[in-house]
Amino acid sequence: MLYSNSLPGILITFIAATTLAFTFTNNNLHAKVIWWLVMTAILAVRVVDTRMWLKSTPEGKSRKSWTMRFSCGCLLTALMWSLYAVIFYQQFSIEELSSTNVILAAMAGGATSILSANLMLASIYNIIILIPMSVLLMMQPEQYKINLGGLGICFTIIMIISSARSANYIKEAILLRYRNKKLVSRMEETIRIRTQEVYEISNKDSLTRLYNRTAFLSAVERVEQDFNLHHITGFAIFFIDLDGFKNINDTLGHNAGDNVLVNISERLKSCNAADTLMCRWGGDEFILLVKENRHQTIRALAQKITATLSQPIDLGDQTITLNATIGISVCPEHDTSVTRLIQLADIAMYSQKGKYPERMAFYNLNLEHNLHRKIMLNEALKCALERQELRLVYQPIVDSAGQIVSFEALLRWHYQDQEISPVEFIPLLEQSGRIVEIGSWVLEEACKMLVTLRQGHAEICMCVNISLIQFYDKDFVNNVKQVIEQQAIPGHLLHLEVTESIFQSEQMQVNHKVSQLQKCGVKFSVDDFGTGYSSLSVIQNMNIDYIKIDRSFIQHIENKGLSIVQAVMDMSKTLNFRVIAEGVETETQRHMLEQCGIPYMQGYFFSRPMERQDALAYLGDASHKSE
Repeated sequence: MLYSNSLPGILITFIAATTLAFTFTNNNLHAKVIWWLVMTAILAVRVVDTRMWLKSTPEGKSRKSWTMRFSCGCLLTALMWSLYAVIFYQQFSIEELSSTNVILAAMAGGATSILSANLMLASIYNIIILIPMSVLLMMQPEQYKINLGGLGICFTIIMIISSARSANYIKEAILLRYRNKKLVSRMEETIRIRTQEVYEISNKDSLTRLYNRTAFLSAVERVEQDFNLHHITGFAIFFIDLDGFKNINDTLGHNAGDNVLVNISERLKSCNAADTLMCRWGGDEFILLVKENRHQTIRALAQKITATLSQPIDLGDQTITLNATIGISVCPEHDTSVTRLIQLADIAMYSQKGKYPERMAFYNLNLEHNLHRKIMLNEALKCALERQELRLVYQPIVDSAGQIVSFEALLRWHYQDQEISPVEFIPLLEQSGRIVEIGSWVLEEACKMLVTLRQGHAEICMCVNISLIQFYDKDFVNNVKQVIEQQAIPGHLLHLEVTESIFQSEQMQVNHKVSQLQKCGVKFSVDDFGTGYSSLSVIQNMNIDYIKIDRSFIQHIENKGLSIVQAVMDMSKTLNFRVIAEGVETETQRHMLEQCGIPYMQGYFFSRPMERQDALAYLGDASHKSE
């Protein structure tokens, strides 16, 4: 405040000094000119000092040295006024005396407000200007001069009191201004924080702090515009899905699942550049927009992400490992619309789901065609049973003498004038859960066929494939028992075929169900033996009745397959199970299997799967030939 108000005060002081020095020139003009020059020099120095203060930095303006410099300049100015009164008093005319008193009083009055920011400085300034002149007047013999001197002393006291009041008022004003400024600043900070919170709530996923879906779509619009304006050459969309995440929520709880998602999001941030847009799309799905369209670079990044995400995650009391599947679409190769590219990346991810070791896939037209076909078939399967599109065919199993000992019931689907492969539609039934309903229907139909077959062949058996999902259905055991009772067939004539994947499941539950059905006489076969998880101890504990050697070994029996077949036969004698070789297609294969002692065979060499009536006729013909 002192410096801010100094220039007007300096100007008024210069005008007053010039007026006083050059108005009364009848005596001591030379001395007055010298006084004026000294006063002007002091004022000039003060002007320079003020300009220096104005140009200094905010931090520099707060230094205490400026207050000292200003005070020195101000007090020197007051001293010069006082010297004028003392030096030239003896030559004062009544007019000059009056003018001097008025100017000094005006200077003192002006200082009360201008210097009120510093009470000490204002008080000393008033004392230096007024007291010497007042004392000098009181020492004169004339009564009016004595009165003027007393009035000057009283005026000095009044000015000091006024300065004190002004200083106090200014302090309160500054304090109030500071408080208001602080309040405004605090309000602005509060508003900024609240605005940031609103932004976070509306734009960030509350758990991972990545973009939510809405904010991501808004952000990628700008990238799409950059591409359209040729600011970038292209970009890629990564659609990431965590494999097996649902099991974590189901077994360890949602808190553990949340911790996993937070950990995964941090790993994604560590793998990607700062300009990569990252979004938690929903659940355990994440989407990235990477400003890159070169396949080699994109593939390297995808491999880095899958490797990083597959690292063990420490949850405190245990460690888990997850894999991720990534689908990738590229702009402009696949499309230029971000919405469409997200859809294409999703298609690519879905097509690669569960495949190993390759965990990522670029989109291509075949993938989309396959997905559309899966969706179409999945919808058609919902009513396939009601439309009577599903049926069973039967493939015989023969003994070493060529006699038919059983049939395997195989599910077929005729849809829109074409036969849909079981390899294609069985997984769809399992994924949708409809395999339980369809499996029950297959079991019932196969047992009805068995009733018919037994009319001329009492000991012929029926083999029925059982899905792992169907096996774990809570009503599975009761359904099997109910079908056996309803069709009035001996339990040992029903053979249930399961794959080796059943051994990866909870063994106590598996053993319990197998044991319950084996008490009813039902036989169990392990299909496709040797292609999956095999544990001989588990096979022994479950008391498996039959092992079906997978067709892949039979096809290579003339090479290394023969050793596998022989090894299985050797194990069968120790573990007390019987062996069936499936996929027999040539006389050579049959002969070699016979030499190995394989008791049962199945394959195209004997017969392809047959329709119901053809199977009945085939069995009748085989019986006549044997007679």
